[in-house]
Formats: sequence, C-alpha cells, structure tokens
Amino acid sequence: MSYETRVTRQGQTTIPKPLRDRYGIQEGDEVTYIDLGDHIAMIPVPKHPLETLKQLEIDIEESVHEMRDEAREAARRLVEEKHGR
Repeated sequence: MSYETRVTRQGQTTIPKPLRDRYGIQEGDEVTYIDLGDHIAMIPVPKHPLETLKQLEIDIEESVHEMRDEAREAARRLVEEKHGR
C-alpha cells in the first residue's frame, strides 16, 4: 500500500489514518526517521521498549555476553592480522 501526503512549510506531514491505526501510532508518540540513501523510513518508537524486547523473547543478558565475546574475537583477529601472530 502507498499513501501520499503534502509537506507543510514547517516540514510537517500527516501520517495517514490507516497507517496510524495499523501501527498503533497516537498523538504524542515518537517516531524515528532513517535516511536509507534513496528513501526515508519512518519507524514508530516503542512506547515500552523493555516490553517489546520481552515479546521478541530475546535473552538480553545472553545477547550482551555474545556481543562482548564477538567483539573480543574480532579484536584478537585484527591484532593477529596486523602483527602476524
């Protein structure tokens, strides 16, 4: 689906009602705009980020440990490549 809206002099536009309804966007909610190079994406900011993460069933503590381990491994590989060890 696509929708067209106009941009006001102040750079404002209206999010079409079907999209607001579909994504639960209400007055006062925040959205993030992401520049993707050839177009822009607008993503609603979750009202309760921790609840959203819980719904995704992500083990945050395990994910942090995995990221730390991956960063250490990447750093080790860089040192080996640079110093031939």
